[in-house]
Amino acid sequence: MSYLEPDSNGGARVRPEFASQVRSDLDRYLKHKDQLLQITFTTLSDYLFLLREVSMILAPTGPRSMFYLAAAVSDFFIPSHHMAEHKIQSGTGDLTLRMNQVPKFLRPLVKNWAPLCFIVSFKLETDSQLLAPKAKYALEKYGHQIVVANLLHTRKWQVWLVTRDEEPCLLQVPQEDLKHGRDIEQDIVAELARRHKLFML
Repeated sequence: MSYLEPDSNGGARVRPEFASQVRSDLDRYLKHKDQLLQITFTTLSDYLFLLREVSMILAPTGPRSMFYLAAAVSDFFIPSHHMAEHKIQSGTGDLTLRMNQVPKFLRPLVKNWAPLCFIVSFKLETDSQLLAPKAKYALEKYGHQIVVANLLHTRKWQVWLVTRDEEPCLLQVPQEDLKHGRDIEQDIVAELARRHKLFML
């Protein structure tokens, strides 16, 4: 929102210093808007079911399709059949929650549902020493193409693109650019699009 300012009619307008960038972004959006499928979901079950269905539909497109699995899915969840039907009463004392581990979906996605597609997963950590090893482990375990790895405290301006065969590639937005509204997603998407083109060759 930092690129907008109020106008004299009670509306909003693009700040002059961002006008050319917004116009360029709008032109690109209009040109490519039908090439990105964004699917909304609410529950973990929705996500897993929709991911399977979409991947089965896109599987025949093979390398031309990219899965950008950026959904923030927790590692643990409470199954719906264990959820309370009514408000939990506080008068009963302490509350203990038992959570199940979220089913691992990358293996079936890569091996069965969409084996020829370009698949990008994300790995968020709080410990910098664990980040690269866990990203590499995910690539070895599941066999997909790339992990976007980031740390919780620097996730808005710094990520590493991790592959099986190369050293991690650092993408970083300079602090000055952050002040002007630029975010890391632009760089991530541009680099993944470049790598996806190479994957299709």
